[in-house]
Amino acid sequence: MTTHPTRIRVRAAIAALCGGAAIAAAVGAAFGPAAAEARPTTAAGVPVVVSCTGQLQTRPRHYVLACGDGNAYITGMHWAAWGPASAFAAGTETFRVCIPSCSAGRLHSFPVLAALWRAAPLPAHPGERYFTRLTLIYTGTRSYSAGGKTYHLNQTVTYPLVASGGA
Repeated sequence: MTTHPTRIRVRAAIAALCGGAAIAAAVGAAFGPAAAEARPTTAAGVPVVVSCTGQLQTRPRHYVLACGDGNAYITGMHWAAWGPASAFAAGTETFRVCIPSCSAGRLHSFPVLAALWRAAPLPAHPGERYFTRLTLIYTGTRSYSAGGKTYHLNQTVTYPLVASGGA
């Protein structure tokens, strides 16, 4: 049986992401604020992500990264795991490239693996925790053209998530 090269890349990316998230969670637990003071989590015992409208969510099907203009988002999210230290999904990231301008720019979409990690207390929500980091791993082609040039995305990107929603 022949294994498709994309499946191999996806499996390798998942393994790398899980390993990196586990290390980040362990370091955060050992040296972060949670180590000094245990705080309760949600009723389900897991952190949330905060949407651009301020809604607390678990396992969202889509997530907007750019709350100001909505020009960067992840859709079709299928969650493999959602736990107290991390959450993992596959989906599609879409963003607008503002070349020659944002109004004339095009949307570009790429398949990604997403990892939420580094849970912290959510300000103004006693007992609630939220994920403060989102790491995306691109699993397919990472190139796009705009304005007559070709651009290449890095294999991974990590966004800090804010308590008010989005990146």
